Amino acid sequence: MNDDELDKIFELDEETESDDTASDVVSDDKDTSGVSADDFISDDGSADNNSSTEDKKSEDEESGNEEKTDSNTDNRKKDGSKGHSDKKTGKVNKNGRSSSGESKKDRAAETEKAMELAEKYIDELREKRKAARLARREAKSRKKEGLPPLNQRSYLDDFPLSFRTTVLSLLAILFLTIIFLVAFHPMFRISRFNIEGNYALTDEEVIEASGLDYHDHFLKLLSFSPSSIEADNPYIRSITISPDFPSGINIDVVERRKIAYIKYGDGYFAIDSEGTVLEFSSSPSPDAHPLLCGLDIDHVVLGGRVDVSENSRYQKLVIILGAILDADQLTNDSEYSFFESVQEIRMMPNGTFFLTITLPNGSSLQVKLNDIESISDDMNWLVFSIEDGVFNDFPDGALDMTGERPIYNEYGY
Repeated sequence: MNDDELDKIFELDEETESDDTASDVVSDDKDTSGVSADDFISDDGSADNNSSTEDKKSEDEESGNEEKTDSNTDNRKKDGSKGHSDKKTGKVNKNGRSSSGESKKDRAAETEKAMELAEKYIDELREKRKAARLARREAKSRKKEGLPPLNQRSYLDDFPLSFRTTVLSLLAILFLTIIFLVAFHPMFRISRFNIEGNYALTDEEVIEASGLDYHDHFLKLLSFSPSSIEADNPYIRSITISPDFPSGINIDVVERRKIAYIKYGDGYFAIDSEGTVLEFSSSPSPDAHPLLCGLDIDHVVLGGRVDVSENSRYQKLVIILGAILDADQLTNDSEYSFFESVQEIRMMPNGTFFLTITLPNGSSLQVKLNDIESISDDMNWLVFSIEDGVFNDFPDGALDMTGERPIYNEYGY
């Protein structure tokens, strides 16, 4: 029931302003009393019974009103003044009260009754909808309870495969599709390398050491072994390789730093601060410095530690190298490196050692030392003297630092 129908039910006629007869009043009452019966018809026919009862009451009231009206008309003719007329409707009852007042009361009663019927209809409608929802839920629950297990359901009776077989087949197809894409899609092929941390080795040497190359598949990373790469290349202390999608490879390298060369037979080999052999050289090179001399080498293996017969002499050379590196950090001249200027460190059998240094003016200076207890102070003094230009005008010569004061002697004198 919508708002228009309710408005139609509860619409009341306005009072007439002309003086009508009592039959007009009865007609109005009849129209009002018939509204609720016709519009509120229930499914079980109860509204029809109410409507017939209301129609019967309306007919009785109409007949009574007609009799009252005729009686009032006769009384007006006899008395002429008995009762009070209603200026709006011109209807008078026996007690002198206006019939329009009774009409208003009747209409109010009918309106209240219509409202009660409307509320009853709405409540019944809500109950029906609620019952329908509950019925649908119960039917759905019963249907769900009656279904077989998922692996036993049959969706297509004519389909040759069972539900489980169909699902497994689809998963297998999906897996094969993924494998195909991974195997052949260009984004899984190497087209660039991002290398960081390499100083002694070039990018090409790092790529070659990793065992990878351009256009290789990412799956080749599964065979990556850092330990084997570090063993094959002594300069690489550690290496990390990771994919950089799409088509990229990141390589992070931590290198060993070459600090000196050691003469061995007719050649040389480079070592780091831990004594690890980094490379071999069969011929002398201008870059092969500082050169450590005076050691008896028993065995040398690339990537292994130096094996010397007298480990104490080797340890002294390592201490001297450390003092030279520390002093080099104190230099203010960015163009001159004290460590790079040291060409040779020679250990003598009596414990004395010599440093051969190239000065900024190009001349050669040989420094004699016999004590490593003050080696750090001696190297710092030497660095400050070179930076202050003490040796700028000196030719090739020797500096004896074994006494209390350093003594310089030019070669040939």
